[in-house]
Amino acid sequence: MEGTVFATLSWVEMTIIVFGAFITSYIHGATGLAGGILLAAILAPIIGVTPLVPVMSVTLLISHLSRAWFNKGDFHRGIYFLIVLPAIPALIITTHLYASLNAAWISGILGTVVLISIPYRHWAAHKKIKTRKSALVAAGAMHGSLTGVSIGPGMLLVPLMFGYGLTKEAFVATFAAIALTVNSVRVVSFGAIGLLPLDYLALGFLTGLLSIPGNYVGRMSLRRMNIARHSLWVDLLTCLAGGNFIWIMLREMMARG
Repeated sequence: MEGTVFATLSWVEMTIIVFGAFITSYIHGATGLAGGILLAAILAPIIGVTPLVPVMSVTLLISHLSRAWFNKGDFHRGIYFLIVLPAIPALIITTHLYASLNAAWISGILGTVVLISIPYRHWAAHKKIKTRKSALVAAGAMHGSLTGVSIGPGMLLVPLMFGYGLTKEAFVATFAAIALTVNSVRVVSFGAIGLLPLDYLALGFLTGLLSIPGNYVGRMSLRRMNIARHSLWVDLLTCLAGGNFIWIMLREMMARG
């Protein structure tokens, strides 16, 4: 593995990656959200910010595949197509913009998207939004645009999907299928423009495999978790991850002088 990302990782860093993948996938399996953001926050100081989104695309592809399978009985086909169809072309366009961004910009985008989702989700819940199909289509296009340059924009889909009347189980199942599709497209797009070399592809594949048992255990916790606790966990974890990316952005800016 000389000359690859694995050659630069110490055993401590590999241990952090292994346990981080399991724990964050457990959280993701239990809440349907935040796990990918948390794993990205763990990986960023280890592999750097620039390869983060391409690597996480592979990880989330595998992770969401298992989550979609474990929850397939609650899948909502109509919402899936309303969001995915407009998301794909927008995603392809913005992945090509990602190559021109430096580490500070990437960190700032990640942190901003993640942190904005918290008040937005509570505002939407307070307003008791009743989502129409047209709103889901618009949200799909926005989701695709942000997914091309960040991790975690799925948070913005939460109130709209719940506003359409989904249960938390149906939300987790349908969101997993949406994320599986967009990450498949994202992996192909990053590969096509040379941002996903084989060593980073292998790292994403490894962390994705490590997430499967966590997803399974987390799914069992989801069945026992009430809505209030679900919301609290999502907010807390989202805030921690978003703050971490803002800190990385500031560190990168200071390093540049």
